[in-house]
Order: sequence, then structure tokens, then C-alpha cells
Amino acid sequence: LIAKEIQRGLLPAQLPHLPGFDLEAINISSKQVGGDYYDVITMDHERFVLAIGDVSGKGTPASLLMANLQATIRALVPLGLPLADLTKRVNDLLCENTGLDRFITFFWGILDAPRRTLRYVSAGHNPPFLVRATGAVERLDKGGIILGIMKTVVPYQEGEVSLGTGDVLVLFTDGVSEAMDANGEELGEEKLEA
Repeated sequence: LIAKEIQRGLLPAQLPHLPGFDLEAINISSKQVGGDYYDVITMDHERFVLAIGDVSGKGTPASLLMANLQATIRALVPLGLPLADLTKRVNDLLCENTGLDRFITFFWGILDAPRRTLRYVSAGHNPPFLVRATGAVERLDKGGIILGIMKTVVPYQEGEVSLGTGDVLVLFTDGVSEAMDANGEELGEEKLEA
């Protein structure tokens, strides 16, 4: 019950309006409360941070680490540093506060609405699908190691994509790709892509 309240309090109650974009998000917990997290942070009237993460484990410990992640990124975003540098700072701070049995996969990007670009970094998270209006599919996989395991040694790589009219960006956690049907068969990323 405590974990569920923590998780509910960390997810945005309402998503901001992004000019020129439609934005939807949902989190449906299974029987146990997990460490899934998403956020949309308004930087200014043109730029928005889109973030998604998955804390290892379930219950209150995962929810508390998720709260730590949210507080960390919300504190660091206003610094205006490049996303790769911010990711290094997030990782290094989490390493100081995370046991060896806990980690976070994380993806975030800065959407520049007028330029229709997304600069992003993935920290070991499931690469999002960018489904182009033409039907072509790209995976956003630039980044580096998962958060909280070890201090950053190799710099995180930053990717950038342009977003066109009719393109769809799908960010998800492994809770979606590993969801099982009535026969106990995982959905998997191929079916999710389809």
C-alpha cells in the first residue's frame, strides 16, 4: 500500500501540452507494485524532457529508489547541461545511494517542439520505437550503462532524431514486452513493434 502511494505520487497527474505533438502515457501495475516510472518535465515553452525508467525489484524499495531518481533528474534538469553530462551526474549520484542489488534502466530525451527534434540518452533501457509515417521503424539506442551499478567511466553517447508529421515514438518498459498472454507466452518486442 505504501509503495503504491509512493508510485502514484511520482507519476504526473496531468501531462503538459506539447505544441504540435500528441502525448499519452499510462502505467498499469501488475499484482505487485513495481519500479516503473515516467515523467514529462517542462523546461520552457519550447523544450520538454521525456523520461522513462524501470527500477529493479518490486515494492517499497523499488518505489523509494524511483523517488530518488525523480528527485535527482528534476534537480539536475534546470542546470541546462548537455544530456550526456546530466546522465553521468544522475548515474554517479545514484551509485552513491544504491546497493549493489539495485539498478535502473532509464531513457530520457529533450524534445525541442519548434525544431521537432529529440536529443536523447539511453542508460541500458529498452530502445524506444520511432515508427515513421512511412512505416519504417528506428530504435533509439544511443547511450551507455544502466544507472546505479558503477560510476561512469565511459561517457554516455547522445543521439538525436528529427520527428516528422505522422511519426510515432513509443517508450516502454520491459513490463510491456515481457507481459504474458493467457497461454503464458511473452508479448516480446517483435510483436510490440508490429
